[in-house]
Amino acid sequence: MECYKGKKAIGELYNFEGFSFNQINKKDSVIIELKKKRKTGICPVCNKTRRKVIETRIRKIRDENYSKEKCFIMLKTYRIICKGCYRGMEKLDLILPGEKFTNRFAEHIFSLCEKMPLKDVAEYSMINWRTAKRIDKKMLKEKFKDLKNINPKRIGIDEIAHEKGHKYLTIVRDLDGGVIWVGEKRKKETLDQFFKELGKRKSKKITVAVIDMWEPYISSIKDNTNAGIVFDKFHIAKKINEAVDKIRKKEFANADPEERKRMKHKRFLFLFRNKNLNNEKKDSLRNLLELNSTLYIAYILKEQVLDIFDEKKKDAAMQRLERWVENVQKIDMEEFKEVLNTMERYWYGIENYFRHRVTNGASEGYNNKINIIKRRAYGFKDIEYFKLKILQSCS
Repeated sequence: MECYKGKKAIGELYNFEGFSFNQINKKDSVIIELKKKRKTGICPVCNKTRRKVIETRIRKIRDENYSKEKCFIMLKTYRIICKGCYRGMEKLDLILPGEKFTNRFAEHIFSLCEKMPLKDVAEYSMINWRTAKRIDKKMLKEKFKDLKNINPKRIGIDEIAHEKGHKYLTIVRDLDGGVIWVGEKRKKETLDQFFKELGKRKSKKITVAVIDMWEPYISSIKDNTNAGIVFDKFHIAKKINEAVDKIRKKEFANADPEERKRMKHKRFLFLFRNKNLNNEKKDSLRNLLELNSTLYIAYILKEQVLDIFDEKKKDAAMQRLERWVENVQKIDMEEFKEVLNTMERYWYGIENYFRHRVTNGASEGYNNKINIIKRRAYGFKDIEYFKLKILQSCS
């Protein structure tokens, strides 16, 4: 075994509190030997120095790689007695509690896991991928252990499928920040748990909650907060587009061969906002609508109501929306009557949109991030770990 006497630079690198650098040895891996400075140990419960040492152990602790080689630290540790307080191993700030790693090695792994898949982190750091996951998960749990420092005033609530078979996660986002909480399933009890962890006082201070028209979420918000419930305009637009698409499919099925040929592969022309189409696509859409009066009326109704949601003044918007509802009631279109029934049931949330002018649009961006996390790991069997990774990337 080669033996290298401590150099000044190496000594500074391994100058941990309570220890001094002794020597460096190298064979299959690099081993840094440290010398203990004191004959006492620190109690991890009361943080007081205790002289009663009942056992001395030599520990081998993994540290950051040394010159692209595995590096371990050898040091002497004490098993102590703190009367009426503690009996066990002394507190060592350089070691991650309950692990055989230095804190700085754990921090390094944690940093890598934020940017790389576990397999790559393990290969680069020369550890098992399960070990890399354990370190990452442990540090994530410490970082996101509670909602103590979270004080949301406006929240957005959405769900995302994490597995096939209608298995969902509930995502709660601070509209003025990022994701603050992730829960399993999308039940009332799921969101109730968020408000329970947040606390009654903080929950009552929430002024706005943006959601889709999902009754379990609505019920939980009403039970736990005084927030104004806002229904995201994008979900309302989605329902209107669905109605137009149903009409398009019906008209396509009843069309003659020539008209059907012209309508084929034109679905998105009907669903896009007219202002977002280029001149060529506008001309193509105009030609289609001239051939079919039913589709023309459905498209005009869709454009009218979506234009209303761009209205800046609340009173003007509500007056226009009421007139739009009256016009739809006069037209015999079953698909739009379903939309009216939905709007009538959730009218209060639509009115709140014009009052607060907030949407859950940013949640779609976070959902894309979440799907990237899932794909990078080829899925997560450990749901708790997945939830923590979401908080890390989206908080």
